Amino acid sequence: MKKFDFYQPEAQQLLEDLGRIAEPSFKEFETTKYIVNFLRENKVPLDQVFETGCFGTIDCGAEKTIALRADIDALPTNPEGTEFKHLCGHHSHTAMLLLALKYLIQHQDELKVNIRYIFQPAEEMGSGALFMMKEGCLKGCAEVYGIHVDAHQRLGEMLLKPGEFMAGAVMFEIKFSGNSTHAAYPHTGDDVLVAATDYVSLCQKIITRFKNPIKKAVLSFSQISGGQAFNILAEELSMKGTYRYFDAEVKELIEQKMRAIGDAIKLIYGVDVAITAVEGTVPLHNDRVLTDKLIELFSGQEIQVNTELDPMMGGEDFSYYLEECPGVFIKLGVAGESGHPPLHNKDFFVPVEAVLLGTMFWVELVTNQLIEKEML
Repeated sequence: MKKFDFYQPEAQQLLEDLGRIAEPSFKEFETTKYIVNFLRENKVPLDQVFETGCFGTIDCGAEKTIALRADIDALPTNPEGTEFKHLCGHHSHTAMLLLALKYLIQHQDELKVNIRYIFQPAEEMGSGALFMMKEGCLKGCAEVYGIHVDAHQRLGEMLLKPGEFMAGAVMFEIKFSGNSTHAAYPHTGDDVLVAATDYVSLCQKIITRFKNPIKKAVLSFSQISGGQAFNILAEELSMKGTYRYFDAEVKELIEQKMRAIGDAIKLIYGVDVAITAVEGTVPLHNDRVLTDKLIELFSGQEIQVNTELDPMMGGEDFSYYLEECPGVFIKLGVAGESGHPPLHNKDFFVPVEAVLLGTMFWVELVTNQLIEKEML
């Protein structure tokens, strides 16, 4: 395998620069400018540049084009949503692909496949992939690939799994409203807080008593807000959460039961229950043939391939790309000997060595003879 240690200073600089300008979904303005400037400085062709995100093609005249995708958005670090940090490692995904493109454009004459690169906004919102697809980022592509860092795996490990890999994700908000009253006289009004807590408790039984236990799913309530004083029963209360699934029937069951429980709570407590659900991602299924080729390509190499893993309940909008053309989503370990802060944790970071391994992965994927033979 090619070594990319000579890129270490530049990889470190990219991590620092992109980390410094971390921006939220669909507001990655400075990040996009930084990416575009890097591409232009290194003479990498650009096809489309948007306010947030861009894509382009290194065309070597081959019949086949494969797409390589990196996400670019960051996460909020405070409740107000005014400060942001790359707690999911998207800056490292961007750095990996930028360095790989720098290398590949310098070796364009050796390529046997055209490269469509995609720097995608708004993965955390689950809608960035759909935006880029609408703009034609996969037009003419035969395959698509993506990388994400993983804090549960050792640095140098790669997770590759054919078939079911990551869950579909639905985000929901539930609003309870009723007649407010003095907390000392609850019988004279409606207690939306008690109604909401019973709603949460009953919804957990969807997973434990209504769903087939063989089928994977999870339902979590993660945010609650309401009320204004210790002695006033709240007039309104709002809850947010998510459920994850692999099977369309399970998704339908969860949605149906959540609404049925809402109707029951309304009947019992006399409060209004309004449920709004937004689909974030569909289940992600890696193409079996392409995944097996990658396992063959990287087995016994510097990157240790791990295929013994269960499907993950996390969601990823890369799944939408895989509905349009076959491809593979890969997880790359970043953890040291003593463990690592998890994704979305305030202390999460990506070591520069992981960026170099990701760069190597992209270059090997594009240039390796095993892949080239498929194109001849």
